[in-house]
Amino acid sequence: MGNGPAAEDPRGAFAAELTRLRRQLPGLTDEALARRAGAVVLPSGSRVAVNARRLGEWTGGHAVPRRFEAVMAVVHAVAQAVGTAAPDRAATAHWQRLWRAARDERGARDEAGSSPRSGHARRPSSPVVRAPVVVGRPPGDAAALRRRDGIAARIDAGLAEATVRRVLLTGAGGVGKSQLAAAAFHRGGRRARLLLWVPAGNRASVLQSYARAWRALPRLGAGGDADPHPGDGTPAGPYGTGGDDETQADLFLVWLRSTDVPWLIVLDDVDDLGEMAGLWPEGDAGRSLVTTRRRDAALLRPGVRVVTVGVFTADEAVGYLAERLAPHSPGGTVHHGEAMAALATALGCFPLALSQAAAFVIDTGTDLPSYLGLLGDERESLAGLLPFSSPADEHGGTVTGTLQLALTRAQSLAPPGTAAALLELISLLAPDGIPEAVLLGPAARAWTDGGRHAAGAANGTAPGPAGRHALLALRALHRLSLVTHREPGGTALVEAHSLVQRATRDGLPAARRAGACAAAADALEEVWSAPDCAPATAALLHRCAESLLSHAGDRLWSDAGMHPLLRRLGPHLAGLGCHEAARATAQALAGRAELHLRPGHRDLLVLRAQLAQAEGDLGNTADAVRLLTRLRGEAVDGLGPLDPDTLSIRLHEARWRMESGLITDALADFVHLAAEARTVLPADDPLVTAAEEHTALCRGLSGDAVGARDAYAALARVLERGPGPLHPSTLRVLCDLSRWIGETGDVRTAVETYRRAVDGLDRVLGPLHHDTLIARHNLAYWHGTAGDLGLAIEQFTTAAQDASRALGAEHPTTLTYRANLAFWRGAAGETDVAVEHLGLLHRTAERVFGPDHPRSLRIRQQRAELLHRAGDHGTAVAGLAAVLADMERVQGARHPRTLETARMLADWTAQRAAAP
Repeated sequence: MGNGPAAEDPRGAFAAELTRLRRQLPGLTDEALARRAGAVVLPSGSRVAVNARRLGEWTGGHAVPRRFEAVMAVVHAVAQAVGTAAPDRAATAHWQRLWRAARDERGARDEAGSSPRSGHARRPSSPVVRAPVVVGRPPGDAAALRRRDGIAARIDAGLAEATVRRVLLTGAGGVGKSQLAAAAFHRGGRRARLLLWVPAGNRASVLQSYARAWRALPRLGAGGDADPHPGDGTPAGPYGTGGDDETQADLFLVWLRSTDVPWLIVLDDVDDLGEMAGLWPEGDAGRSLVTTRRRDAALLRPGVRVVTVGVFTADEAVGYLAERLAPHSPGGTVHHGEAMAALATALGCFPLALSQAAAFVIDTGTDLPSYLGLLGDERESLAGLLPFSSPADEHGGTVTGTLQLALTRAQSLAPPGTAAALLELISLLAPDGIPEAVLLGPAARAWTDGGRHAAGAANGTAPGPAGRHALLALRALHRLSLVTHREPGGTALVEAHSLVQRATRDGLPAARRAGACAAAADALEEVWSAPDCAPATAALLHRCAESLLSHAGDRLWSDAGMHPLLRRLGPHLAGLGCHEAARATAQALAGRAELHLRPGHRDLLVLRAQLAQAEGDLGNTADAVRLLTRLRGEAVDGLGPLDPDTLSIRLHEARWRMESGLITDALADFVHLAAEARTVLPADDPLVTAAEEHTALCRGLSGDAVGARDAYAALARVLERGPGPLHPSTLRVLCDLSRWIGETGDVRTAVETYRRAVDGLDRVLGPLHHDTLIARHNLAYWHGTAGDLGLAIEQFTTAAQDASRALGAEHPTTLTYRANLAFWRGAAGETDVAVEHLGLLHRTAERVFGPDHPRSLRIRQQRAELLHRAGDHGTAVAGLAAVLADMERVQGARHPRTLETARMLADWTAQRAAAP
């Protein structure tokens, strides 16, 4: 063989040439290049599969391809990527000579780095790129591997940061941490001279890997610091190759601290931190990359960069399924994108679950719609749908097995039984946000602690142990990435993946599940019923209650009645302006109540009353009055006239009587109701306050604006002393007070009072809460009344945009705000545009709600008024007369809006008669 580097080190020469070729694509990962090479059609017409890990070994000089076709597949792939010509015959012959020389080299280099042929030490050859020493084997690439470039970039940035010594990849088991670490490991050969992959599940495995690395150090071939012992095994200074694994591991750790040779060590799947005591790699020359599901304080220290690995994005999940299933469509059937997106959503984009599901579909020939049907059936176990017989790519466990291992470890970190019990409660609630207070309150503590401290907690002598146990259990679940416990600047929240919840529910026996459902409902009711429950917390509680209801079946019902929690669902939705949803919820609950409860039961009456209120909120005022009148009679007979539930039904009956125009009758009802309610309820009870609010409102609607203003002012003072000036109830009364201040003629004071109310509601409830939307809209109205048309239009615009974002473009509130915005633009001079806009809105309102809906009628009234202002008196009068006839038919002649329209028509008619 001739002289030169190739003759002395054929394998190194081949690796150097391949490395120079590889450097033409610095921005392309080994995984991407391997995929491109595998897709190349060679001149022979064949394709060759190329593995990314093997590609890294070839460029590193640790292996030579078995087939020359694999070399040429890489050469052709690079040429295609950079846009150069395909290799000609001379280039192909050059590559073949390099490859054959490397393949023909026989024998391993000895530990001193001598030539395999001569036994003499080789002279360094500068043109040859020195390959890193690789010890250990990372997992192979998963089928249909996702690159996840964003996470990869954060890993690389952490490893390159001068102040970072360790990058911590943390996340639940099965999210792809090891695949990301393996890709980083292959990229690490560009910077590090020593690459070590360590299976870190137990101490023995770590010691064995470190010992192997110690024995491999002579292969670095750099002499001095990089060559701590000679190749014949004799000691060199403080180093030596003798001893057991633990001794050699200790020597290796010492070497890491002292060497200037760049190194990268991956500790994969660190589970028990105690097993790693004294084994963490340290040294200025290198970096370590750790994968773990743990999030303990012991891992979070200076010099550590945490990279959280979550589930796939929706696009990544669908892309994975499309690529994985494409070659295996059963019977040639194409898996549709909609079905793959639905499967990704059903599995929460969880990588391990997607991999197992794809394997199950391929192995069994099941089509995706059928598999989705099985997955949506809670009677099917997750273990049966993601079985061990259909394993995931390059992962040794199943979803259920992985989660069970994590739970076992979590239970070792908390008082016995508490972590599993707490996870049972979490499994029944909303995955995307459970208020911490729900899981740490008395009801949850009683369940989590198994009643061990129930007696002490009941008499107030021992809340501490139960509270500490619940918190320790929650933190243990967080430390093992089974849940995420975070505090995003407001309510402390707990989140859990839906598959963690599903697997936990699968393991609940029927009796245990019933107890968990009752405990979860009690825990939600405790927090929701608190006087200081914030609106944002109430929204989270509602989502949790909906989730619980879907999993509880009939377990929240008994012959004695329904769980009190269920009473809150409809009113919560109604308070947000979601009246269709409130009606649907009341209908569903009332239907279930009829199956469980006797006729006339208080819970059944309450649900039917909620249904009647929703009908009224949707514009069916007459139906609401009729239903509530009938329910009041049943409640008086069955519960008594002063029962709180009877009083509530009476309150809403009077409210809808007022809305139908029977102001005098409603005023009398509210006065009597308030007086009677005070005899059985505290003065600050919400029902008493509501009766007094409506009494004041009826005074104003009956013409006594001053009386209404004074009544609301008195009520506002009471609420400011009680719940406080920023309580939502106080701010709502302040809005009502503002209106009646304006109705007395003091428009400027009305605007200032409304502004205080809007600022408070925005601060307490947020800009998109229904009460805030109403207040901002009404403030805009009073600005317009005060003559500030520009400011009024600006605020109407904001109110309409916010309502559209919060409620939808076709919600009654949104249409009201858009109509009023158009009206005030017309009042400001844009009459033609406003009339046209109101015409379009009227068609939308009729399509969505029907021609007799109050909003449809009101838009017609506003359009007629703008036409009259523009001088088209004949069209305006005819239009308003038609509207008035429909209002009298639908709302009645005494409805406030009907009376307003009648007065307006009379004025116009008189003006026309008086005109010359």
